[in-house]
Amino acid sequence: MNVLDYLLRSTLYLLLFAGCYQLLLRRTTYFGLNRAYLLLTLFASLLLPFASLPDSASETLPTGVITLPSITIGRQPQSSAFDWSVPVMLWIVYGTGTLIMLLRLAWRLGSVHQLIRQGTAQPQSGYVLVRLTHNQVASFSFSRYLVLSQGDAQTAPDALIRHEEAHIRQRHTVDILCLEVAQAVFWFNPTLWYYKRALQEVHEFLADKAAAGQINTNYMHQLVSYALDAPVAALTTPFISFSTLKQRVIMLQKPTSPRRALLGYALVLPLAATLVMCTQAEQDKPVTQTEASAPKPVKVDGEVFTVVEQQPEFPGGMKELGSYLQDNLKYPQAAQKANATGRVFVNFIVTKTGEITDVRVLKDVGFGTGEEAVRVVSKMPRWEPGRQGTEPVNVRYNLPINFQLDSVSEPTGYLKDIKTVVLNGEEVTKEEFQKVPTENILRVDVDKANGAIKVTTK
Repeated sequence: MNVLDYLLRSTLYLLLFAGCYQLLLRRTTYFGLNRAYLLLTLFASLLLPFASLPDSASETLPTGVITLPSITIGRQPQSSAFDWSVPVMLWIVYGTGTLIMLLRLAWRLGSVHQLIRQGTAQPQSGYVLVRLTHNQVASFSFSRYLVLSQGDAQTAPDALIRHEEAHIRQRHTVDILCLEVAQAVFWFNPTLWYYKRALQEVHEFLADKAAAGQINTNYMHQLVSYALDAPVAALTTPFISFSTLKQRVIMLQKPTSPRRALLGYALVLPLAATLVMCTQAEQDKPVTQTEASAPKPVKVDGEVFTVVEQQPEFPGGMKELGSYLQDNLKYPQAAQKANATGRVFVNFIVTKTGEITDVRVLKDVGFGTGEEAVRVVSKMPRWEPGRQGTEPVNVRYNLPINFQLDSVSEPTGYLKDIKTVVLNGEEVTKEEFQKVPTENILRVDVDKANGAIKVTTK
């Protein structure tokens, strides 16, 4: 899975979770659960794209068919000239946007800390009270600081103090900073702006609930009375926000949601599981005979065996088969640009005359890898046919081929920085090392500090 694919999948998960929250959960009074839901689904959206279902190869490969050892194919050397392709341009735009968002976050953090430094700090139980000498911003809380404007510092409204103390005690600033970082990475995704607004709304509900239970007077009356037109500092949690004031008053008066509302949280799980299966199907889609096949027009005379006394053999054995595939298979350009890697399963029959026929792809990674595998396998030389007793017979085979980028044999990989290659205790050249079949390599120890690698083979 390449990075662009990851960004797309994570965006789909965010849209699913945000939609469920808006439709099923937003108007419930389970504020703590709503906060946990928003945070957990945010992190789940970042991790679920890496989830993989059990390999479906066992379902798509015919049972009882002989499976050969896997062969690994690396990317072919490419020109070192910079490629101003569409993907490269998209990466430049994405990187620029991320950098701007990170700089914006740093500037806003600096602005808040500058405001805090302008006031007079007074340690309290569990937080630091900061009194400002101006009314340029409304009173707010940030991290462990409760900042009062000049007017509030003189009157110290009880409702405001209790409300902001709840924000600090429940560590709401951590939630907001997590959302800010996620927005910097996924700045192109408007769903995260919704997530942040929803989370700030839940924070207000939680703080209102805590404050209303601690003061004797009518908390809702104080909340509305305090609603003055005052500027708000970025990244902070102000006592009054006109965008949420009406909903906060409604929630203060709303009775506790019935228990059946909890079913909304459970409904998210099957929906997320369905999306996981859908994205997995895109990733590991089995390929049928009509999608990618190039069978030779060879008639198969007689029964096709899957178990024989003497198996067919490529001329020269498995080592020569690996060399043949390494020399003839080309990593498709589309797959290289998409960073597509994975295992392609090719199924074919070795006839009683040693010819290769009925070549088909059972499992593909896309971007032309299956078609390339079929092309090369179809052109293999005659094999030594399999035998049942003394009679030659037809035998069906599965051949796994790994299309892997940045393999040890790739000149554009880490070998470009290596000066010394030690193969089985003897120093060899890079060219000699690159001729070693990948399947024969047991271990590679890289010493980047000294520019050397030690390789152990079978």
